[in-house]
Amino acid sequence: MIVYWKFLRLIRPIIAKISHRKRIIRNSYMNPSKLIKIVIPILFTLALALGFFQREEITDFLKPQAAITYFKNASTDSLSGYYQKSQDIIRGNNKKKTVTFLAVGDIMLSRTVAGTMAKASDPLLPFSNMTDILKATDFNFGNLESPISGRNDFNPTGSLVFNVPEKYTAGLKTYNFQILNLANNHALDQGKEGLFHTMDFLDTLGIKHVGTGKNLEEAWRPAIIESNGIKICFIGASYSSVNDSGQTKNNFVARIEDVSNLKSSILNLQSTCDFTVVTMHAGTEYTRKPNQSQIDFAHKAIDAGADMVIGAHPHWIQTIEKYCPNSLSNSPSTIHGEGARGEVTNTASCSTPKYIFYSLGNFIFDQEWSQDTKEGLALKIKISDLGMKNSLQGPKVPATLDSIELIPVVIENYSTPRPATPEESKKILEKIGETRRLLK
Repeated sequence: MIVYWKFLRLIRPIIAKISHRKRIIRNSYMNPSKLIKIVIPILFTLALALGFFQREEITDFLKPQAAITYFKNASTDSLSGYYQKSQDIIRGNNKKKTVTFLAVGDIMLSRTVAGTMAKASDPLLPFSNMTDILKATDFNFGNLESPISGRNDFNPTGSLVFNVPEKYTAGLKTYNFQILNLANNHALDQGKEGLFHTMDFLDTLGIKHVGTGKNLEEAWRPAIIESNGIKICFIGASYSSVNDSGQTKNNFVARIEDVSNLKSSILNLQSTCDFTVVTMHAGTEYTRKPNQSQIDFAHKAIDAGADMVIGAHPHWIQTIEKYCPNSLSNSPSTIHGEGARGEVTNTASCSTPKYIFYSLGNFIFDQEWSQDTKEGLALKIKISDLGMKNSLQGPKVPATLDSIELIPVVIENYSTPRPATPEESKKILEKIGETRRLLK
């Protein structure tokens, strides 16, 4: 109120003067010299009034008092005190963001799995016993090992040529699978046209995919999932695109031996992604430990900058490795991890080893002829990010891997996984030398 009356007292004579000048202006017929004599004194008077008003009242009246008090506490002896306080304010405004996703192994929706859905008239059946787990994450990821050709036929016998009728893919969308790897040895079961239709159909569902494309550049193109402000990037590759042990090569499926494109894809993501996952479809079927091609690919991926490698194809769960990238290791050895083949080497000097899951086994499959092929492993992965920089112009602080929960599953009814019981979980994890459910 005091501010208001001060301002009113200042402008009252100006208003009176303006009223008097209006008559002069009206009678001057807009003579330029007369207008100048009128306008300049008015502007000068207004400037003085506003300057006085701003000096006495506005400056302290409009400033945020908290900010004034805060910076009065900063050291006035140097700029470093003010810089430190500004950084504290920035940190206070950057709340921790988190994202959680589930990663699973092979998803095969053809053959007997499709037959089981048809018999039950329920396209969601294979996912139904994992509802609580699948719905408790921000998004889910898996390896889709069956093309979607657009035809409604499928072979319910033991055929190795897969096809999924479109209606039997409903569970992928319903259960929040936002990203799928298509690079595998069944990618071209329905030919090039079947692969292209698979990609186009997933696009219509809003499901992203990696590992395949209409050319090699597309096959190596990463997919980015942004959730809660965190960007997680995926790259996929396979040892083969058809069931011939990798002999047939083409430009539609990214291959694990293509190290040049692997490195380029990862390096191109470094300024974009908060966390990078490389997925591979490789290994020797029905074995517990990875072969050399798996190990080589996984290590090269992490050495190039990947944060995690997740594998599929062997149909068994395989061992887990903590690997120290070459850039962080003091060892001259090319293998710095533990658990790749059961051996344990020193990773104590590595502050941030990366996890390699060589095979998560089956997730949705019809291989009930052995206990090992009925078992799979899902990973519940939690990542956090403060969205901060190291300095005013420095690089972004990378996202942090908060935790990995191991969730063993058991497949029933030739189609449907369920969470393993505590006793079953213990036995499944013992097969890969693990005693913990929570790795980090």
